[in-house]
Amino acid sequence: DFVIEALRSIAELMTYGDQHDPSYFEYFMEKQVMGEFVRILKLSKTVSVPLQLLQTVSILVQNLRNEHAICRAISGKLNKNTVSLLVKIRGDEVVSFPLYVEAIRFAFHEENMVRTAVRAVTLNVYHVGDDSVNRYISSVPHKDYFSNLISFFRKQSIDLNKLVSHTLINPGPDSTSTIIAAIDEIEDNLYYVSDIVSAGIPDVGRLITDSILTVLIFPLLLPSLRIAIDNDIQSGVVTSLYLLCCILRIIKIKDLANTIAAALSYPSEAFTKSFGGKFNSHISDYGFPSEYLVSNNHNLTKSDIRHSMLNVPHSSSSSGFHPEGVLMQNDCSNSNLSLR
Repeated sequence: DFVIEALRSIAELMTYGDQHDPSYFEYFMEKQVMGEFVRILKLSKTVSVPLQLLQTVSILVQNLRNEHAICRAISGKLNKNTVSLLVKIRGDEVVSFPLYVEAIRFAFHEENMVRTAVRAVTLNVYHVGDDSVNRYISSVPHKDYFSNLISFFRKQSIDLNKLVSHTLINPGPDSTSTIIAAIDEIEDNLYYVSDIVSAGIPDVGRLITDSILTVLIFPLLLPSLRIAIDNDIQSGVVTSLYLLCCILRIIKIKDLANTIAAALSYPSEAFTKSFGGKFNSHISDYGFPSEYLVSNNHNLTKSDIRHSMLNVPHSSSSSGFHPEGVLMQNDCSNSNLSLR
């Protein structure tokens, strides 16, 4: 009876504190009360205590008005034990994880605080270290979140290049601060990706590496570094080189770094003859100098591209890449990729 009454009081105090005194919530987090809920659940010998605990958590979720506080309260003590409260399991597999699914829906929200809360939740999930949870987040359709992250970074890269190009033409009093703010946001996102990789989930590491290469590096950044006669694309070259340096400095994936280094060392023909096509240079709508592939096969998928370029065994951490294999296949012996 004492435990049941204590749980009721916690729900009442937290609801009151959410409306009148934020220090209540901070104390709740400081004392890791969610972890104590799990301990109580394990020690309970009767049905009444788990029922009251469920009701208390339900009251907290329904009545806390601050969505950021809800995410902190639920995700702040995630581990292999507490995560079992938040997922639905069938056999040994996670079949439903509402907290994670709903969180990633707001990953690209316009409000910075919302994005911060989403990152806190997702990073807690990735670092739980539960195999069934790892399989869930790297399965369809949830794995699309990682490619969407890189697509979002691609959009940021394009926006940064437009901003730099505009500043070179029409510099203003706030131009420098605006560019710095954009760079800070880009680096924050890269550090978030780095934190995801550091969780050590092999499938996620491979997904991120593949997305960086097929969405960002090969179609957008590397073509921008090739020599071009048109001086109007100089800003695109500088921006691409900066972004490449940021990726290599922040995201610590050995195979990704090796692939980028190899791609910088060999002529573009080594990567295009496998597709039966050629590169045509042009200035894209994004302001980047880019090269698009003209291929005899118009139905190439990412897996087709990767199959064409990845010809040797690779490490278990991420995608492998062996430029020499492509060069031998295409009878290319020169490595004269010129950089501006």
